[in-house]
Amino acid sequence: MRRPFFYGYVIVALCFLNVMLVGTFMAAFSVFNVALLETFRWPRATTATIASVNGITYSAMAPVAGWFYDRLGPRVLMPLGCGLVGVGLVLSSGSSSLWQFYLGYGLLAGFGLGCIDFVGTTAVISHWFRRRRATAIGFAAMGLGLGIVVVPLVQLLISGYGWRTAMLLFGAAVLGSLVPLNALFQRRRPEDIGQLPDGDRVEEPEARGPAAETVPMRAFPHREWTFRDVLSSFPFWAIFLGHLGVGTGTSLMYTHAVAHLVHTGMGKLGAASVLSLVGMARIPGTAIWGFVSDRLGRERAFGVSTLMMLSGIGLFMLLGPAAPRWWFAAFVFLYGLGHSASHPIYSATIADIFWGRNIATIVGMLEITFGLGFATGTWFGGFAYDVTGSYRYAWLLALFCAALVYVCIHGSLIWKRRFRPELG
Repeated sequence: MRRPFFYGYVIVALCFLNVMLVGTFMAAFSVFNVALLETFRWPRATTATIASVNGITYSAMAPVAGWFYDRLGPRVLMPLGCGLVGVGLVLSSGSSSLWQFYLGYGLLAGFGLGCIDFVGTTAVISHWFRRRRATAIGFAAMGLGLGIVVVPLVQLLISGYGWRTAMLLFGAAVLGSLVPLNALFQRRRPEDIGQLPDGDRVEEPEARGPAAETVPMRAFPHREWTFRDVLSSFPFWAIFLGHLGVGTGTSLMYTHAVAHLVHTGMGKLGAASVLSLVGMARIPGTAIWGFVSDRLGRERAFGVSTLMMLSGIGLFMLLGPAAPRWWFAAFVFLYGLGHSASHPIYSATIADIFWGRNIATIVGMLEITFGLGFATGTWFGGFAYDVTGSYRYAWLLALFCAALVYVCIHGSLIWKRRFRPELG
């Protein structure tokens, strides 16, 4: 009998598009930031607070989004999130004062990102995929890299038509595409449409034979976590701290990378293109790391990726117009591929440990520190430059954060092996 089409692939495609929006939004601020500095002549730490408000709002929204997801599902939450991001961008395109950017780009878009980013993607894919969980998350996370790749297009729009038009078109594109797609095609779990995770099928008893594909009753054992269990567990607090490092390190690169390269004397389009190439490296990287971690283990895969990311950040600190071209290529390869492991491996590790009916709420609680870290990183990068005239201390903080994240994931996986081997 021919195997029916597995709808989980549609879910991965939708998550890919949502994550692509997140990647474009986060990385595009790097070029919008330069335009805002030229338009309003604000200190760098001031313009960076726009992204900080976005991060704080995301942080506050994440547990709320997780709670609503577990009760309403992705078909309600994800169109709402995309709509808020689109409206926030449209309103920001007409802003002329700092508080207006805080409202549109910070609050509205921050609430929207909290609905569609890490919380929603991890929750919905963890229901549709079990054995190939990290692989599926890796394919969805490829959207983050593609989102970064389009940043030079945003810069071209800014150069040709101004930042207001570029921001308006960005918002309109989100409202016209992602909102209806998510409303029409999102589904919470495979059982809702008569399917099983990973596309498995259960044969009728009389049809079962030596070659029949069946799913054992306890194919995917797990414990049902209570919130008391979660809050008293080591991996929750380890990942909670690690999320702070992920948010801080990510925001430093996405918010200040272009400004750093422009400060060293590189042209704006060239600087945006370097960040775009990082996104291009992420596209295959997320899928590769997801596949590798499903087969070789989360810990080994994440250890190699962390070494690559640390090397890439160290090299980035030395980049400038006079640097050899191969230095740029090495940075793109090392940081782009190394950083791309964080989304699939981090998400899969959380789902491996905490999967159950409250998974989205738990992921939302963990995302609190990601948003706080994102807000801290965006502000600190601008503050460090205003005080020292250099981004050196920002990149030193990024190095520390990358190492911190590995320690937290490493500790969580050791805990899982020793105290909860039945989780996977």
